[in-house]
Amino acid sequence: MAITLKKLSVHGPALVPAEVSFNPIRTLIRGPSDTGKSHIYDCLWLLLGGTTPLEQFPESNGYDSLELIFTAGKHEYVVRKGIAGGAAALFVRMDELSVGEGDPNPWEQVEQDLSQLLVKLSGAEGKQVLHNRSKKGAITGDDLRHWALLSQTGMIAKEPASGPKQFAPKRIASFSLFLTGLDDAAVQLYMSTSDKDRIAGQLKAAEMDLKRTAAGIPADADRAATATALARVEDGLDRLSTQHEARSSVLRELRRRISSEGIKLSEASTRLAGATSIRERFLLLEQKYSSDIARLGATDEGIAFFEVLPETRCPLCSTPVGQHLDTADLGPRTPKKYRAAIAAEADKIRELRAGLLQSLKHEESRIAEATSDVQQLSASLEVLEREEASVLRTAGHEFDVDPRHLAEQHTQLSSLLGTFDEVERLTKEINRLTEAKKQKKTPLNRNIGFHGDEVGKYAREMLAAWGFTSIQSVHVDAETGDLVLDGRRRLSYGAGKRGLFRTALTIALMRHAMKMGHPHLGVVVLDSPLKAYAQKELVDADRDVPLATVNESFYAWLSKWSGPGQIIVLENEPVDPGVAAVLQATEFTDDYAEGRQGFYPPRSGIGAAPPSPASKRDSKPPSEATDGEDLG
Repeated sequence: MAITLKKLSVHGPALVPAEVSFNPIRTLIRGPSDTGKSHIYDCLWLLLGGTTPLEQFPESNGYDSLELIFTAGKHEYVVRKGIAGGAAALFVRMDELSVGEGDPNPWEQVEQDLSQLLVKLSGAEGKQVLHNRSKKGAITGDDLRHWALLSQTGMIAKEPASGPKQFAPKRIASFSLFLTGLDDAAVQLYMSTSDKDRIAGQLKAAEMDLKRTAAGIPADADRAATATALARVEDGLDRLSTQHEARSSVLRELRRRISSEGIKLSEASTRLAGATSIRERFLLLEQKYSSDIARLGATDEGIAFFEVLPETRCPLCSTPVGQHLDTADLGPRTPKKYRAAIAAEADKIRELRAGLLQSLKHEESRIAEATSDVQQLSASLEVLEREEASVLRTAGHEFDVDPRHLAEQHTQLSSLLGTFDEVERLTKEINRLTEAKKQKKTPLNRNIGFHGDEVGKYAREMLAAWGFTSIQSVHVDAETGDLVLDGRRRLSYGAGKRGLFRTALTIALMRHAMKMGHPHLGVVVLDSPLKAYAQKELVDADRDVPLATVNESFYAWLSKWSGPGQIIVLENEPVDPGVAAVLQATEFTDDYAEGRQGFYPPRSGIGAAPPSPASKRDSKPPSEATDGEDLG
C-alpha cells in the first residue's frame, strides 16, 4: 500500500485559506521565486512527520494551522498541525467511492503516531534496518521522507544521496529495503561501544582476579604433586573411616538405646510437667471457689442486715428515701430474691468444688506416676551414657593417625588444588574475553541483484527522455545509495546534472518499489529539479544539453507520466502552454492583476501593491482568479 496526496491547506482566523490540490498521478506547480513553491514543500515535509519549523514571511502572517488530506487504499486521512509546533492530529474516514450515497461517513480520530501510521501505510511496518553495525531498529517516517521528498538543496548537495555521514548507514539500509524489499533482520550486529567497554572491564577484572589468585600458590607447588598428596591424605581418611565404621557398629546399638530411653524420658518429663501445671491451675481454681463462697456469704449477711434497717430520711435534704431509689428495690420481697440468688450461686460453686477436688486427686496420682518414670529412665540413661563413654575411650587408643592432622592436610591441599583450578578457569576466561574483544569485522554486502539494474534502467530511460541521450549506462551503487553514470559517480558532475540525476534516482526508486510491491511512501515531491541546471551564472562544463531542450523534454515526460506512484513538481522554469494544459498546471504569477498571485491569497498591504481600478476591469479579481485554480 502507499499514499496519494490530495490537498494541502493553511488556515488562520478570519483569513482565506491558502490551498493547493494535487493530481493523483502528476502535479506541476510552477511560478517565479518567492511565490510559495518551496514553502509548499516545507509544509508537506512538516505534515508528513518532519519537525523542521516553517520559515515565516509577510504573506504567511496570521495563519496558524496546516492541513493535509491524503488517501491510502479505501481510506481518506487528514493531518492537522499547528504552525507553531506541537503534535499532529490524525483523522480517517472512507473515501467517497467506498461509501454509498447518503450513508454517513464521519471523520474518526486516529490514536496513532503520524510517523508510525505512514510507515504502516507504506508497507514498511515491522521491517528492521541497521542504524549502524551495532544497532538496528524499525523504519521511521524520516526514512520515508528522505527518499520521497527531495529539496532543491538536497538535489545539488555535494554528498551522496544517503545524506550526511552520521545518517548514511540508516538511510542506505532503508534505500536497500525500498529497492529489494528485504530488510536487515537477518544481519548480525557488531558489538556496540558499550559492549566493548563492558568486555574490557570484565577482562581487566579477570586479569586482576588471576593475579590475586596466583599469588596464593607457593612457588615450588604444582598441580600434579598437589593432586598426588591429596590422594594420599584421602586414603588415610578412608582407612580411619573404615576403623571408625567398625567401632561405630558397637556404638550404634548403645546410641539407639540411649535415643530410645531419651525419648521415653522426654515423654515422661512432658507428662510430669503437664500434670504439675494442671494441678497448679486446679489449686488456683480451688482458691477462687473458696473466695467466691466467702464473698457470697458476706453479701448475704449484708442483705439480711439491710432488711432489718428502719427507713431514714436523707440526712442532707430530709426527703424520703423513695425519692432517691427505685421503689422496686425497696419492696419487702426484693431482698429475699437477692438472698435466694446468692444461695443458688453458692450451691453451684460447692458442686463445682466437689468435682474439682476429684480432678485434683486424679492429677496428683498422675504426677506420682510420672515422677517415678522420670527417676527410673534417668537412672537407665545415665548407665547407658557411661557405657558409651567407655567404648569411645577404648576405641580412640586404636587409631594410629591423628584424624585432626589429616583433616587439616585435606583442607589445605583441597584449597590449593581449587586455586590451581581457579587459575585455569580464569586463564580460559581471559582468552575468551580477549578473543571476544577482537571481534572480526566483515564488510556488509547487500546483494541488490537485478533490482539495482532495474532502477538504473528506469533512470537511464528518464534521462534520455529529458534530453541526456549520450548517457550509455546507469548503475546503482548499493554502498552509497546513489547512481553511477557512464562509470562516473553522480557527485562528480556539476550542480545542474547532480540535481537532475538525483531526481531520476528518486523517481526510479519509487517506480520500482511500487511495481514490485516493496515498501515506499508512494509519492515523490521535487522542489525545483530544473532550477540548478538553468542558472546561467553557474559555470558548468557538464551542461552539454541545451536548457530549453531539458526543460521542454522534462515537462513533456511529466505530462505522460502514468505511474505507478504520484509525482509532485514545484518549479520555476517556464512550461509550454500546451503541455501546461495537459498537466493542468497550477501557475503562480506574483501579480495581483493576472492569474494566481502565489500560494497565499493576496491581502491589502502585504506583497505587491494592489492594481488600480482600471486594471481590475481588464482582469479577473484575485478571488476569482484564485477560485479558478485547481483547488478542489
